[in-house]
Amino acid sequence: MDNLIQNLGSAGLNEKEAKVYIALLQLGKASAYAISSRSGLKKPTTYVILDELIKKALVMKIPRVKKQQYIARPPEEFFANAEERLKQAKRALPELITMTENNKTKVRTLFYEGVNGIKDAMYFRSKEMKGGDIVGFYATGEDASPELMEVFNPWGKNMHDAGITIKVITPEHESTKEILVINKSYNHLVRTVPHNIYSAKSSLEAGDTFVRVVLFKPLQAVIIESPELANSVKQIFDMVWSKL
Repeated sequence: MDNLIQNLGSAGLNEKEAKVYIALLQLGKASAYAISSRSGLKKPTTYVILDELIKKALVMKIPRVKKQQYIARPPEEFFANAEERLKQAKRALPELITMTENNKTKVRTLFYEGVNGIKDAMYFRSKEMKGGDIVGFYATGEDASPELMEVFNPWGKNMHDAGITIKVITPEHESTKEILVINKSYNHLVRTVPHNIYSAKSSLEAGDTFVRVVLFKPLQAVIIESPELANSVKQIFDMVWSKL
């Protein structure tokens, strides 16, 4: 029993919550008095813990009964929810890691995967970039899924609202028309290149302190946080821009 309580603790329950949840699983459905007796906790404490478990969606009150009874949600739901919370929390990990690094000269590389990962990469440092700019070599949209376009399409507006200027070079292609219209509507600067000269299917962008690469087909993104590299990419961009 102690090992079971400890394992539930690792999933986010304290000792008293674990005891009440286990007791209710054993009883099936029960009153607070029966749960108190089985768990070894005092009845007032049991009521408090039951309320906490209800908030965590682990316990439900049985409706329309004369004497209040409770029932535990299945343990597989509990662990599925715990895994989802961990998955959501891990999405913040790359940015949290950069915050703990005091050596500003060290190059940091962050890897993102999936549609949600690419969304996180697209908004990297956006809250800190007000008044700044992002330059980029865009890709055609041939390999962009509808789910990915749902990330890209509102991005231009959100950057405009955040006070960030976007300046891009993109291939002339049917798949890029919609997003170009969106970018231009928010006064972003766009220049196009004939598709037979430039037909990239991945994008390369640079902010003031980072370079971002987005690969459409494998749904992956990489951010290299290095002001020196970002400046190099911006210089290359400016050379190309001036020739168009």
